[in-house]
Amino acid sequence: MYKRIGLVSCLFVCLNLIFFCPESAMAKSRILYVDSYHAGYAWSDGITEGIKAVLDGKDVELKIYRMDTKRNPSESFKKKAALEAKAIIESFKPDVVIASDDNASKYLIEPYYKNASLPFVFCGVNNNGDAYGYPYDNVTGMVEVSPWTKLIYSLKHFNRAAKVAMLIGDSETDHKDADANAKIIELPFDTFFVGDFDQWKRQYIKIQNNYDLLLVGNIASVKNWNNEEAEGVVLATTKIPSGCDLDFVAPFAFLGYTKVAQEQGQWSARTALRILNGTPPSSIPITHNVEGNLIINMKVAKAAGLKVPKSLLRKASRIIE
Repeated sequence: MYKRIGLVSCLFVCLNLIFFCPESAMAKSRILYVDSYHAGYAWSDGITEGIKAVLDGKDVELKIYRMDTKRNPSESFKKKAALEAKAIIESFKPDVVIASDDNASKYLIEPYYKNASLPFVFCGVNNNGDAYGYPYDNVTGMVEVSPWTKLIYSLKHFNRAAKVAMLIGDSETDHKDADANAKIIELPFDTFFVGDFDQWKRQYIKIQNNYDLLLVGNIASVKNWNNEEAEGVVLATTKIPSGCDLDFVAPFAFLGYTKVAQEQGQWSARTALRILNGTPPSSIPITHNVEGNLIINMKVAKAAGLKVPKSLLRKASRIIE
């Protein structure tokens, strides 16, 4: 009799633990976000914002690890950061990993998790995933493509496009972007890679006197960059129509058709939730960004003597005055 009562009591306690204990089998799913770069970098912040917006209120535990390879571009640092990310994966044991930008794919996913059991969702990988052999059975993602064709179409309304220049940083990603852009942009252009801010200023001024259009690429890798001084140089020396594809470069160009970082984060988080609900990554096709914002910098337009039609102003998502 006593043994029977003891067994019933034990069963009652176990049922209570299962249904009412917060540490029970009903634990939250875990998502790890591996950012190739760092907090404070506008692109990374936008992706993070998009991820959090989708996961807010969901029964999911989100952990973030930043590889910080934008500020530390050496090969040895990138490999070390990838190993640290791998160690976090092994300790945190996520159900899905979101990984943004190329270095996470190159140094973490491809060498350690290609066709593994752990599902990954990448985003921000430039232009396509061919460099890393995507797709894998356990990986899907959103590649990042630039709207340069739309941008140049608009810029050509303000000047001829016989000679076009691109001014961009000198990182591995910048070179990859420039190579991909050469395939996208439907006219020949010269690319100028610059490693520091002094080089950027000198090259910017030279381009004004020798080219018809200027495409201002990513400045994140340009050492000793100074926003206030850069804006001063642009307003004092600009002569030709210029354009960019990143929000944080818009203060230094006339037109921007800019990618939306939040789109990458939101799609990745929604896809991670689909995977948590049972959809295998292999059945989710790799896609690309479609959203974009038109930014018109009227300060640069006035400095360059460009007259902006009202029809274009009405299309703008943002006007800098």
